[in-house]
Amino acid sequence: MSFDSLALRIVTQELRDALIGGTIRHIEQANAQTLSFKIGRVPETHWLTLSAHSVHARAHLIQKPPPGQKQSYLADFLTTHLRRGTITDIEQLGWDRILKITVQPVSDEPIQPSPKAVITEMMGKHSNIILIDATDNRILESLKRIDETMSRHREILPGETYTLPPQQSKVDPLTLDAAAFTELFDGQTDVSWRQLFNKIDGFSPTLAKEVVARAVETELWDAYQQVIAYFDPKNASPQLLMDGDEPIAASPLSLQQFPNAASQAFNTMNDALAAYYDAITCKESIVSERSTLTQALTKQKNLLQRKTKALQTDLERAEKSEEYRIQGELILANLHAITRGQEQVELQNYYSPELEKLSIPLNPEQSPSENAQTYFKKYTKAKRGRSRIQQLISDLDADQETLELYVSKLASADTLAALQKLRAEFIENGYLKAPQRGKQKQEVSEGPFRRYTSTNGFQMYVGKNSQSNDLLLRQIAKPSDMWLHAKQIHGSHVIIRNPENRPDIPMPTLLQAAQLAAYYSKAHHASNVPVDYTWARYVVKRKGNVAGYVHYTREKTLYVEPAVPSSKE
Repeated sequence: MSFDSLALRIVTQELRDALIGGTIRHIEQANAQTLSFKIGRVPETHWLTLSAHSVHARAHLIQKPPPGQKQSYLADFLTTHLRRGTITDIEQLGWDRILKITVQPVSDEPIQPSPKAVITEMMGKHSNIILIDATDNRILESLKRIDETMSRHREILPGETYTLPPQQSKVDPLTLDAAAFTELFDGQTDVSWRQLFNKIDGFSPTLAKEVVARAVETELWDAYQQVIAYFDPKNASPQLLMDGDEPIAASPLSLQQFPNAASQAFNTMNDALAAYYDAITCKESIVSERSTLTQALTKQKNLLQRKTKALQTDLERAEKSEEYRIQGELILANLHAITRGQEQVELQNYYSPELEKLSIPLNPEQSPSENAQTYFKKYTKAKRGRSRIQQLISDLDADQETLELYVSKLASADTLAALQKLRAEFIENGYLKAPQRGKQKQEVSEGPFRRYTSTNGFQMYVGKNSQSNDLLLRQIAKPSDMWLHAKQIHGSHVIIRNPENRPDIPMPTLLQAAQLAAYYSKAHHASNVPVDYTWARYVVKRKGNVAGYVHYTREKTLYVEPAVPSSKE
C-alpha cells in the first residue's frame, strides 16, 4: 500500500500535534529525492522525512535520518530560508496527497522575512518538493523544475505562481449519504473497486478494494461506512501488515482483503509508516546487495575461466618439452649426416616404437651442434615453464574452490547483515573494490590467504584467521600438499602447494614455510620457534571442533627463526 490520501490525513493531524510551534534546526539531504528536517519543540526533538521518490513518496516522522549524502543545492537553499524558522501550520491540501508546511523564518534584520511554505507533492513520478513564499504563492525553488516542454498544465519554476495540480471530478467521501452513494453508481449492486476509486476522492486502490472485500459479508454502503469511519483520526488504528518478511501495507485500519497477513499495532500512523518504509528499504537493499554480489561472483568466475583457458594453452605448449629433447638428441646422434645451411632434416626417431622418420626444422645459420643445443635450451625452458604453469593452474583451482564456497554462502544469505558481511569478505578477497575515502591509498587485496613463492618455485599459502585456516584446510589443501603449524602455539596454518604430487618437498622450501608459520603465530617475537609439518592427508578437522583447531599425525618438527620471504605473490 503506497502513501495514500487517508494515510496523509492521519499523519497531518499527528504532525500538527507534534510539530506546530517547533523550530527547524537542521535540514539534511538523505538521498537525491529525500530531505530530513530536524525540528525542535520542547521537550522533544523530531526528525521529519519528506520524499519525492517516484514509488515511495511520503511524509512522516522517523527515529533518525539515514546516512546523508553531499548536500544538494535545494537543501542549502531551504536551510538559508528556513533554518531557525518556526512551524506555524501543517495542512493537507484537499484530498490530494499534498502536504503544506508553513514556516515563519527569523532574521537578524529589523524587517522580518515573509512566511514560507514547503509543499510536498506525493504523486508517483510527478512527486516534487517545492518552496514558496506563503504571502503570494510565488515559487522560490523546487526539487524538480518543470517547464512548458515537460507539462502543458503548469510550470514549476522560480518566479512562477504555485497552483495545484489539475483536479479530478470526484465526490467528497465525507459528504456522501446513502441516497447519493446509490445514485453515484446508478443503483448497481455489483460495484468494482475501480468504480469506487474513479468516483470517490481520497480513495486509493487499496481502500477501494477494502470496501469491496468487506462488502462480501454486508451491504456495499455499510462496508463503505466502515472504511470512512477511519477518516476521523480519532478512530485510526495504525498497523503494519506483513506476509512473512514481505511488507504489505501501513494502514490506519485493519485490511480484511489480506486475511492471512500478520499485523503489528503502532501508537501512531507515523510510527507505522516509518516501520513500513524501513522494511521496504531493507528489502530493496537486500535485492540490490544480492545483485551486486552476484555480479561480482560472475565477473570473478569469467576471469578465472579466461585465466584457466590461457594457462591450458600455455601448458599444451610447455608439454612439447619432451619433443624438444628428442629432437636435440636425434641431431646429436646424427651430426655426421647434417651440414650447416640445411633448413630441415629427416631422421629416424629411435625413441618411437614405430621408428618412423621425424622431420626436424633447423637454423641454416647454425652448425648441427648449435642446432642441437638450441633444442636442449627450448627443452629446459619448456620444462621449467610446465612446472610453473602447473603451479598457477593449481592456484586457479584453489581460487575456484573459494569462489564456489562464496556462491554457496551467497545462496544461503537471507538477511541484509549476512549480505553486508559477505560484501566485506568480497572486498578483502578482491572481488569488489573498497569504497574510496578521500585520497587515501587503498591496500591491494590479496584474497582470503597470504601467498608467497619459495626459492624452489613452490606456492605457499598462509591463513589470515580461524575462518581462513578452515577454508585453507577444508577447501584448498590437497592430500599431497604439505601442512605446517607452530607447535602447540596459536597461529596460522601454512600450506605448501604440491600440484605435481612430488614425494618430498625441498628443504629450502620447508624452511621458508616453517619461518612463515612461526612469523604468523603468537611466538613471532621469539628467536627459535618449533614448527610441525606433515602431509595434509594426515591433518583432520574433527566435526564440531572450534574453527582453526585440527588433529594431525606423522608430523616432524623444525626449529626456525620467524621470517617472511621477500618473494610474495
